[in-house]
Amino acid sequence: MIEKKLNMIRQDRKIPVSVVFLGPPASGKGTAASYLKDKHKIESVSPGNIFKKIRSENSDLAKLVIESTKDGGLCPDWITNQVVLKEAENLISNGAKSITLDGFPRTEEQLLFLNENYDVGLFVYASTHWMTLRKMVSCRRICKTCSKVFSTKDLPNCNDFMSDFCAIKSENNWEQRWDDNPEFFAKRFKVYKKETLPVIKEVSKYSNFIKLDLLKNENYKIIESYLKLFL
Repeated sequence: MIEKKLNMIRQDRKIPVSVVFLGPPASGKGTAASYLKDKHKIESVSPGNIFKKIRSENSDLAKLVIESTKDGGLCPDWITNQVVLKEAENLISNGAKSITLDGFPRTEEQLLFLNENYDVGLFVYASTHWMTLRKMVSCRRICKTCSKVFSTKDLPNCNDFMSDFCAIKSENNWEQRWDDNPEFFAKRFKVYKKETLPVIKEVSKYSNFIKLDLLKNENYKIIESYLKLFL
C-alpha cells in the first residue's frame, strides 16, 4: 500500500540548482542537461528517468505511475516532488556541488515546492515549434550502453557523433522510448499546454529566466555564459 505523505520543506539549506530546464516533450532538455554533466560535471535529476526506472519495478508505486501516465498524464505531484527531492538530496550528499533539473517543475504545485526547497541559478525555457518536436519524437533513440540520447535524423553522420561518447555504434544497441510516437506525443503536448505552460508563464517573470531553442547546440554557449556567474 502506498502512503501519501506530506511534502516536507527542508529545514536546512536549500538544494543548489544550476539550471532548471523547462519545455515541451522532445525539446532538448535532457540533451542539454547531459551536455552540462559531461562538460561541467553537473549532475542531472530527471523525473522522466526516475519514473522510467520505477515503471520497471514490481511494486504498488510502479502500478500507480503506469496508471497515471498511460494516456499522457503526469504522476501525482506528491510523488513527483518526493522522488525528485530524494534523488537531488542523494546527489548532494554524495558530493555534488550543484545539480540540474530536467523537466521539473511541470505543475504549479511543483513550482511552489521548487521555490521552497531549491536555490535556482537559471531557468531555461526550451522553446521550439511543436511540429518540429512532433518529428523529433519519431527520430529519438537511446543508447542501451551509455544511455545517451540522440536523433536518427543525424544519420549518416550519427556514427561519427556517437563515437564521441560510446564505442558501440550498432543500431541493435539503440532503443526507442515507449512513448516516442506521434499519437502519444499529441496527448503529452495537450497535458503540457494545460499543466506546464502556466508554470512557464509564471517563471518568465523571474529575473533569472531565459528562452532558448535547445535543438541548436550553439545555444549551449549562452547557458555556459550564465553559469560562469556561479559555477
